[in-house]
Parts: sequence; structure tokens; C-alpha cells
Amino acid sequence: MERQEVVGTGGELLVHQLNAQGVDFAFTNTGSAEAGFFNALLTVPGVQPVLLLMEPLVLAAADGYAKAANKPAFVNVHLAAGTRQGSGQMQNAYFDGTPMVVTAAMRDAGSFGDHNTLGASAGFSQLETVEGISKKRWEVWDARGIPTVTRRAFKDAATYPTGPVYVAYTSQALEEPDVKAHIQAADAPHMGLVPDEGIIHSIFDALLNADKPLLVCGPDIMAAEAQNDILELSERMALPVVTGFFDYGSFPPQHPNYIGQVENLSEEPYDVVLCVGYRQNSRGIPQDLRFQNTGTVLGIGHDPNLLGNTFPLDLAVWGNVRHSLRALNALWKDDYASQPQIQARASQLREQGEWRVKQLEDEARSLATEKPIHPIHLAKIASKVLPEETLVVSENFRAADHYMPFGFNKGQWRLVRTFGGSLGYGVGAAVGAQLGAPDRPVVCSLGDGAVMY
Repeated sequence: MERQEVVGTGGELLVHQLNAQGVDFAFTNTGSAEAGFFNALLTVPGVQPVLLLMEPLVLAAADGYAKAANKPAFVNVHLAAGTRQGSGQMQNAYFDGTPMVVTAAMRDAGSFGDHNTLGASAGFSQLETVEGISKKRWEVWDARGIPTVTRRAFKDAATYPTGPVYVAYTSQALEEPDVKAHIQAADAPHMGLVPDEGIIHSIFDALLNADKPLLVCGPDIMAAEAQNDILELSERMALPVVTGFFDYGSFPPQHPNYIGQVENLSEEPYDVVLCVGYRQNSRGIPQDLRFQNTGTVLGIGHDPNLLGNTFPLDLAVWGNVRHSLRALNALWKDDYASQPQIQARASQLREQGEWRVKQLEDEARSLATEKPIHPIHLAKIASKVLPEETLVVSENFRAADHYMPFGFNKGQWRLVRTFGGSLGYGVGAAVGAQLGAPDRPVVCSLGDGAVMY
């Protein structure tokens, strides 16, 4: 978008900047301190407010929208109290790396009085309420800076490692009239380093020639929409695949190459382990230091802080996992399939995969008559009756359909859920997911049952 000069209130400048960013929805609950923003939604067309009753629902809906639409979400909540009220869902977004611009109004807590309703207490900053669960934070006191800070916020939220950022605008800045400013969309976000050709060749050669390789898949794969790329790599090179405890969309669990969760994997002496987009759920115990008997451990991911932060890596690539996977797949030659180690791995995976799928089918049949309905049987029925391209929004932490063992094949389902563990996510996320993918059916799975939206 070309630079545009506009004149208006601070709130109108904000809405103009949201239009420049391509924002369709503002997830919010209203408050008088943010009146300058809400008034501007009436005078500057383009952004549709989505009003929900309390901040946890607002943040959960924005998270579901960002994951379904694959774009940053915009949120506006009410002052410091509203920020704190929504902090559980912001914790989820931060843990998942959901790109989100969270905003609120801010009141002066010092010039005239230091005990204001819903605001930060004397001597404290409103930004401190989200210091540990946001990538970056800004205060805006001058209305002329609203477009600049908002543009910067969108760029930082969408830059790897993605995540929520926070902006507090003073009420005076939002309501200030006749402000002149330039509006321009954010630059393209920085998506990490371009994969080094030499490192990509080293990873490819290590996987190709390994006798006992392992591919560990994580949620960055789904975030980058690289599911087909990881399937292509695993199938061509006959790689056994595991996923993390908090990952449900990076690799189809009914695929013959899938062998289970990494947490349940014995510490066998693999000669090569490649972790792609893997975000380890550390439990604060020595077993977090995995793959100590592995010859070579490699990593590709979006967040440099999660590459080698527990177990060490011999080689690491920071950047869009889809780019790295496509670079690896581009090195494949058809005659590699005839190499003995590839054929041996493929044969073993076929045999093992057929046995595992049969075990799943037998277990589902054995549970078909249980009352109340067993979640594994429910998952089996859902796999037969849900249409393709269904979005399954799940807040089902303990039930067995948490793993959805019968879904997520090519072109089938896609899962939207949080890995952060803060409760109250499901209903709000389902609302946001439907807005983010209006042409797809959405199913919300809560507890041991499913609610259709």
C-alpha cells in the first residue's frame, strides 16, 4: 500500500492503520476508556468489531482466528484490569507463538491522581502485566505516533518467532482531534534466515545415509502450512515420525510412518534425529535432555530460543520450516529409492504401520458400546461423518480424542487448539476460527463431547 496522509482523531488514525494492514475484524469488549477507538469504527469503514462478553473469550477468539486465517489478529481490551483478565489466553498465545496485536487504553496514573479504577497501580506500568507473555510492548502518549507503533506491532507479531505483542494507547491520544499522520502498511515480516545451502546438503546426506533415523515433528509445521512438505520428505526417505505431546496437526497419526509421541519413545541409539518445528514441552526433569545416545541431532524451527534450548543440536536452521523442507525435497533423486537402507526402512515402516492401524481399529471397536461414549469411539465416528476440510477446535486436555487418532489425513481435517494449558479456550476459539475460515465447517470439542457450530 502506498503512503497515505490522513487527518482525524487518534482513534481514526488507528482504524486507518488497521485498514492498511488488511485487518478485517477487531476482537473486543467495550470500555469507556477506549471510546476514541470505538467512535472511529463508526466514522472509518472497513474493520468489523467482534464483541464478546469478557476478555478471555476475546483473546481466545483472536487466537482461533489467527490460526484459521493464518494472519495476525487484532485485539482491544479494557485497560489494565481487562489486560489481566485476558492474560490466561494471552499465555496460551505466547506459548503457541500465535501472531496477535493486543491493545488497550491506558490512563494517566500520576499527573493528577494515582488510584484509578481498572488502571495500573501507582508506581507500576500497565505493560508490566504482560511482560512475561508478550514479545514486545509499547506505550503511546502522542496521537501522531499511533500509526507508527501499530504498524511496528504488526510487523513484530508476524516476524519469526511469531507471537502476541501489546500496545497501550492513552485515552487522550485516542480521542485527540484533528491529528495529521501518514498511514502505510508494515514491511514484510522477517521470516528468519534463508537456509544455508551447505547446511541443507549436510542434513539431506545425514538422513539419506542413516541406518536408524528419526523425524520429530512439531507445531511450526502447521503454522507454516508445510504438512505436505513434511509428508513428502518422510515418505521419500522412509523416515519414522514422532510428534510432541502438545502437537496435533503436523503429521497424520494414522500414517504408516507415524510411530507415536516422542515422550513415550525409548531412548534408543538413533544415528540421526531431525527435529522440524518441534517445541519441546519441558517438565523440569532430567528426562528433558533427550537423544543423549544419538549420533547427530539436527533442528529446523521458527524460534531460535527453542533450537537447542534443552538437548543440544549439532546443526540448526532458524527460519520458515517450509522453505527448509522444500530445499531438502529438491535434493531428492528417484534412484535414491533403490538404496538398500531406504528400502529396508520403508519395509519396516509398512509392516509396523499396518499393525498399529489395526490396533487402533480394534481398540475403537472394543469401546463402541461403552456409556458414556468413549472418546476414541467418538473420534472414529467423527472421522467417518465429518466432511473434508473440517476445522476441529479442541479444548480436550485429558480425553483420548485429544490425539484424534483417526483424523488429519491429507485434505481431511485441520486442528485448532492451544498448547499453553490455560482453560477457557474452546468456545471463543471456535468463534474466531469460523470467522477466519468462513467457508469451512467448524466443530468444537470440549471435554468428552463435541459441540457443533
